[in-house]
Amino acid sequence: MSDLSGTATGAGTGDGRPVALIASRMRFEEKLLLEAFRRRGAAVEVIDDRTLSYRVGDPAPAWRVVCNRSLAGTRRLEVSRMYESFGLPVVNSAATVAVCDDKIHSTLVLHAAGLPVPATAVALTPAAGEEAVRRVGLPAVVKPVNGSWGRGLCKVNDADAVEGVLALKESLPSPRQQLVYAQEFVRTPQRDIRVVVAGDRAVTAVHRTGEHWIGNVARGARTSRCPLTPELEDLALRAARAVGGGLLGVDLLESEDGRLLVNEVNSGVEFRGAAVGDEATALAIADAFAGHVLSRALPDGTPPGVIHGGELLRTGVPSPRTPPAAPPPLATAAAGTVPSQESDNP
Repeated sequence: MSDLSGTATGAGTGDGRPVALIASRMRFEEKLLLEAFRRRGAAVEVIDDRTLSYRVGDPAPAWRVVCNRSLAGTRRLEVSRMYESFGLPVVNSAATVAVCDDKIHSTLVLHAAGLPVPATAVALTPAAGEEAVRRVGLPAVVKPVNGSWGRGLCKVNDADAVEGVLALKESLPSPRQQLVYAQEFVRTPQRDIRVVVAGDRAVTAVHRTGEHWIGNVARGARTSRCPLTPELEDLALRAARAVGGGLLGVDLLESEDGRLLVNEVNSGVEFRGAAVGDEATALAIADAFAGHVLSRALPDGTPPGVIHGGELLRTGVPSPRTPPAAPPPLATAAAGTVPSQESDNP
């Protein structure tokens, strides 16, 4: 076990089962989260995600809830899947992580929820990529389907740039890396907006301003306070609900022509930049995060149950959402017809 692991105990609440804080390393955010849980009287077990393995069918760990702070997107998704399979509530849920960490999926979900998003086109191969870029217009931004911190984004201004980016896509080893996800280049006042959301609460908002067109703190953008207007709060909370809710960073673009667009939703949200160097703000964000995680914890004495879509569906345990209705029975094929055999899910 690495030196990341251990147990931190506060005053003690409920039946004594701890919160599991799964992390890749104890960054600024994880340290503040740990202290926020302790201030609320919760015992916390810290686990390094690099040490994890499990056997299908293992008994569930004696935890009340899992706070998933894995840094890498792949591990973050598998951590949520792993502990949901044990019947434990996990924040963020596997369903939320799966949507947020796939740009195509998240754009489809946000658009289906009626949220304003940049003009977007997708091609399944680089050969079809030129048409996808043409449909959003130049200049455009070609993005990897998975990724964070502004890595891999390419702005294309002309046909030669498009040809070069698509040739690079063609050379990548994975069919998934070869997917072409193209969006309009939204002209902004050299900044974007990050809204930090915890459950049903928009905690704070910041402008991210930089010399580069990629407005990401990891790329050198500076943060400054942004008034959390009713419009911003409404868009951020609607976007958070659309992807399944949790601890999220909602990124919005304010275009020069007056549009306010939801760019993406981040499931592994970092909030050091959102605190803008103010300790009280950082503590408030951490406390809001801890409060939301604890609100999802198993009630006292309740054993792990069945998880569906991130919700606990065990008999007698309230779920904040009504379970989806069972699908209708398959229709019987009419006489003389043969059911299709082409489904991916026979």
